[in-house]
Amino acid sequence: MQTESNFYTGLTQDLSGGGIFVATNQIRPVGERIKVLLTLPGQTEPFEILTEVRWVRGTSLSGGSEEPGMGLRFLSMSPRAHKAISDFLTQ
Repeated sequence: MQTESNFYTGLTQDLSGGGIFVATNQIRPVGERIKVLLTLPGQTEPFEILTEVRWVRGTSLSGGSEEPGMGLRFLSMSPRAHKAISDFLTQ
């Protein structure tokens, strides 16, 4: 993930045609736009996708098992990225 001035890393846990969940402790505010570099299995080059933070899940004070992270909605991607994600999801 990348904002205009910072680079962050996170683990992708849930991918859909409309967005992605990224497990990370570096939570960004809802509404912020983030450029994501996503590499799918079988791909050698990452896809650059513009996303928007739609929801966040912070650290649990109750000791729950859910990891902190952010739900990101896809805003803009290349046709190649769109096809690769669609193909990956149908497998």
